[in-house]
Amino acid sequence: MAVQTSYPGVYVQEIPSGVRTITGVSTSVTAFIGTTKRGPNNKSVKIFSYAEFERIFGGISSTSELSYSVKQYFLNGGTVAIIVRLVKDPSAAVWDPLLTNSLRIEALDPGTEGNQIEVQINYLTTNPDSTFNLVINFKSSFNPSDSVSEVFSNLSMNQLHSRFVETIVNASSKLVKVTRKPLAGGFVAGVSQSAALTGGGGTLLDVSTLVDANHNSFALRINGLDPVLVKLDVPADVAGVTPADKLATLCAAIQLKVKAQANGQLAISGFTCVVDGTGTKILMSTGDAVENSRIEVLASPVGNVASNLRLGLNAGGREIDAAGLTKRPPEAPDRSALTSGDIQLADLTAAPGVPSAAIKSFQISLDGSVPDLVTISTAALAGATIDSKMTDLADRIKTAVRALKLSSKTYQEFTCIVAAGSVAAARKLVLSPGSRGTTSSIVVNEVPGDDLAKKLFLLVGGVNGATISSAKNIMLQGGSESAITDATAYNIYVGSRNDRTGIYALEAEDLFNILCLPGVTDSGILMESEAYCHERRAFLIIDAPPSSKKPNEIATVIGGSSLPKSDYSAVYYPWIKISDPMNGGQLRVSAPSGTIAGLYARIDSNRGVWKAPAGTEASLTGVQGVEYLLNDRENGLLNPLAVNCVRSFPATGIVSWGSRTIAGSDQNASEYKYIPVRRTALFIEESLFRGLKWVVFEPNDEPLWAQIRLNVGAFMHNLFRQGAFQGKTKQDAYFVKCDSETTTQNDINLGIVNIWVGFAPLKPAEFVVLTLQQMAGQIQV
Repeated sequence: MAVQTSYPGVYVQEIPSGVRTITGVSTSVTAFIGTTKRGPNNKSVKIFSYAEFERIFGGISSTSELSYSVKQYFLNGGTVAIIVRLVKDPSAAVWDPLLTNSLRIEALDPGTEGNQIEVQINYLTTNPDSTFNLVINFKSSFNPSDSVSEVFSNLSMNQLHSRFVETIVNASSKLVKVTRKPLAGGFVAGVSQSAALTGGGGTLLDVSTLVDANHNSFALRINGLDPVLVKLDVPADVAGVTPADKLATLCAAIQLKVKAQANGQLAISGFTCVVDGTGTKILMSTGDAVENSRIEVLASPVGNVASNLRLGLNAGGREIDAAGLTKRPPEAPDRSALTSGDIQLADLTAAPGVPSAAIKSFQISLDGSVPDLVTISTAALAGATIDSKMTDLADRIKTAVRALKLSSKTYQEFTCIVAAGSVAAARKLVLSPGSRGTTSSIVVNEVPGDDLAKKLFLLVGGVNGATISSAKNIMLQGGSESAITDATAYNIYVGSRNDRTGIYALEAEDLFNILCLPGVTDSGILMESEAYCHERRAFLIIDAPPSSKKPNEIATVIGGSSLPKSDYSAVYYPWIKISDPMNGGQLRVSAPSGTIAGLYARIDSNRGVWKAPAGTEASLTGVQGVEYLLNDRENGLLNPLAVNCVRSFPATGIVSWGSRTIAGSDQNASEYKYIPVRRTALFIEESLFRGLKWVVFEPNDEPLWAQIRLNVGAFMHNLFRQGAFQGKTKQDAYFVKCDSETTTQNDINLGIVNIWVGFAPLKPAEFVVLTLQQMAGQIQV
């Protein structure tokens, strides 16, 4: 457009050159459709190596022809593959404990492999009352070394939390998806509880000694709102006669000062602060029992007293949010446990008493370890009741066992707790190692001359003997799938375009060039697949029916109507023999399509899509034999029928020895007789289709036509320089026409621009005719 001038000087303007470079598309992105060990169902997944296939789809499976074909594809030069897994009657494995307020964990991939997923939940977090850790382990039933472990730490059941379990796990897990189950009833208010304000011997501390002019403030964040500063008045807010009075005064002062800053916010106006039931702890609660109900204790930058009052996680206190109180998932898996027989007060107090100088030891073995000697303090048990004495006894046993092996998690997380007995007056000891799952075990034996194990009824068997409960790993359950039969194959493979299932799962992919259905010979499936390839400008590689093992049998098949008669497909015969890692490397007869697709990719990369993927250069890597060894005469029967043969020659090994489309039989006389001609045309079509999108809605006149000729001509000339076309000059090799002759005024009125592109394809030298003649003597005539 003209420059708008206003002042004397130099003006600069840029004018478009009209160059819009057209880039050639990929020619060997191969889609594989079939069954695999695992993986998403009816979803297209792009992979770039066989290792990636192993990780996502489980690698080789003796029941999956596709798995062998994908391995052969990458072995022979393939670089990009798209996998669509198909499953009949799929059901995903799940873990759904019978707890209303908990998690449902479901395998992402349907099928039996999901039953190998193990779930572990523990509360070894910075705030075990509100957060938890989730560990997901997978070990393949086919290959134990094919294992995956995912660890998600500090998760919350609160959906407003930054570490909400659904958000964190579902965003990154490759194994499972989690769902927080619906809440039964409402939430309860979140709380914050201090550690016990006691000194030696359990004596309540005088809080007036903990609060002074230099230590008198802290802050609270309630339900995620802005922090509320609590500044105590000394000594008024810790006044009282006894330590209990002073603690009560302190709690009342905290409550009053917080509520004074409510500003109409229910969470703060309903805030409470009281002395807990033990009389030794400060218990704070929010005033609004919603999902995000929680109290966080924050240190004050000046005069912080939170640590003195043992408030907050850093000072040993507890912070339990509403989700932690109402939706806490169970720990998993369980620990093994040894539960004693009934212990009554008389069992502990009868002379000489338990423990005593002669009754103080027993042997324990955790997780199959060598038995260790456990010796507890012989001091008199605390208190006079069965509960106080049993609590003291359990603590002594726990302390003694943990001291045995300081570096062992099994010992360091060992627990000994008191449980109710079979009768009201009795209690039981429950001993558990720190380990969980099937490796968790516990055994108690007596020490000769020491009856502690007997007195505490820790020995298994007999009257009032101990019992052992074994732990099991928590596995997802219910994953299932059925074999695809001939009767069900069509519906599963063809699928639905609306639902994007079967072959139409590829609707999610922008581009694929080759389609392989390894081992599939169903006529209906092949016809639908060929039609879809035609629509997507792709090429279908078909495996000869495995039942047609002899040349005359495959000749009958190709002459019938069971295969698509299209230049968008090619058939290969016979099946190949490759080593089978699932059978100790023994040879397995396998479909050739994946191997041939890899060969296409290799030839495309080395020579170009216009080079026939056949000949002595077309050796098949990883192929050790063929199911039927063809001779030249048999090959001569099949080649005119457009059956591409896989041959074995002494000097070159196993090679592809044919390059015809199915429409390329001698009788058809198709212009797309040869595979490289059809694939070159598809390459040009797809490249121009994508490279000319800019033309849409441009003014339809000579300037546009000139740009089209310029850019399409440059693209075609580049191919000519690479040797893609026949002919010595560009006039002999290709033409591009776009002008008033191709686009009439009526076309312009209809909004149409016509572009004519022609090319002289390279066709393979399929038959080499050598003429040999003897030279006659020099005869004078």
